Amino acid sequence: MVYNGFRLSLLLRLSLLIAVIVLMLLLLYRTDWYMTVFCLLLLVVFQVYELMHFVERTNRDISSFLEAIRHSDFTQRFATGKSNRSYQELYKSFNAITEAFQRVKTEKQAHHLYLQAIVEHVGIGLLSFDETGEINLINQVTKELLHVPHLRSIYALERVSEELVQVLMRIGNNEKTLITIQPRHEQLLLTLHATELVVQGRRLKIVSLQNIQSELEEQELQTWQKVIRVLTHEIMNSITPVISLTSTVAGLLNSEIIEKHRAGEPLEDETLEDIQAGLRTIEKRSTGMLHFVKNYRRLMRLPAPELRLLKVNELLQNVRTLLASELQTHKINLSMYLPDENVTLLADAEQLEQVLINLVKNGMEACQQTTAPCVEVVAYIDEQDKEKLRIDVTDNGPGISEDVLDKIFIPFYTTKKQGSGIGLSLSKQIMQQHGGSIRVRSKPGGPTTFSLQLKVVTS
Repeated sequence: MVYNGFRLSLLLRLSLLIAVIVLMLLLLYRTDWYMTVFCLLLLVVFQVYELMHFVERTNRDISSFLEAIRHSDFTQRFATGKSNRSYQELYKSFNAITEAFQRVKTEKQAHHLYLQAIVEHVGIGLLSFDETGEINLINQVTKELLHVPHLRSIYALERVSEELVQVLMRIGNNEKTLITIQPRHEQLLLTLHATELVVQGRRLKIVSLQNIQSELEEQELQTWQKVIRVLTHEIMNSITPVISLTSTVAGLLNSEIIEKHRAGEPLEDETLEDIQAGLRTIEKRSTGMLHFVKNYRRLMRLPAPELRLLKVNELLQNVRTLLASELQTHKINLSMYLPDENVTLLADAEQLEQVLINLVKNGMEACQQTTAPCVEVVAYIDEQDKEKLRIDVTDNGPGISEDVLDKIFIPFYTTKKQGSGIGLSLSKQIMQQHGGSIRVRSKPGGPTTFSLQLKVVTS
């Protein structure tokens, strides 16, 4: 439909040209009207010229239209009112395409401004660059963080930190890393998280930068405050009665033994018993203090895990064997649900056994007073993440109250009379060294479930 008028006009011009040529040839061969033939020849030449101009006009218009599109110039318009009817439809199509491109360009600019506003609104630094280091996007947070008002290339950051440039170029897709830099004598601890993608044949890398120095210092301070509170509590509990008893024993020695010895009077049995009881208490509290210090050293000097391939079923069966006699003595039922035989971990068998034994023993102690004491161990692959193994240790004891639940992993915190308070702390530290985690779910009345999560070795 667009080119119907153009075709009709072209056919009319060709038909008229052929008719004039045929007439000219007839006159040339049958008459001697040479002037008329000459005039017709001039008319033929004019028609050929006009036909070429007519056809080339279309090429010129199309070329002009494509050139404008190539340079993203969508302001060009083709007049449809004054043009030949054969070109009106073509010009209308050109104008419609140009308007469509103009709308797309406007929408693209709006999306770009919207994305830029979001990037600037984000509270962490964002940086995007290609394989050559050329920066495509950078927000104000990044500029303020690195103290750079303008940045066109990653390599310009070498004046801030050469190590930062190396890490930015080396960090891979979905990889996280920590780096310490000192721009303008200010120490920053940056956590970097990278994402790679390919856009129009260009490999781009988007990196987020977040300074966690202040949060880390605050967390470190809180941790030290907790440790100091625990140490102070334990030391005061041991030292206060020792000081009091030492003063009492010293008073007895001074008033009862020394004075009576000088006066030649015999010592009373009750006085000697009081002194012996005081000395025994001092010894007991001193031994308890020494035991506390040993536990503290044990917690602080946990060795690095010796990682080896480990079958999960073998690990759980070993735990069952080690606890069999104790379970039988206390008449506690231990149920185990094992995963597929091929599930394998890269772990330290002794350390994981220590964690599981500690959790099972805690469960045994918790459910001893129930009617049918039972501890259940379930190992399975996480459905949402097939690379993760979960081991749930559940007991049917009375549960853990909410005010205790958030403190059970604190070193030396315990609700047991004979407990040291380091078992769960050690377990958490061991799981962290294995790249895993330990969580607890409980409520008053039970049950209580400790969940271990570890990465599975895939073949």
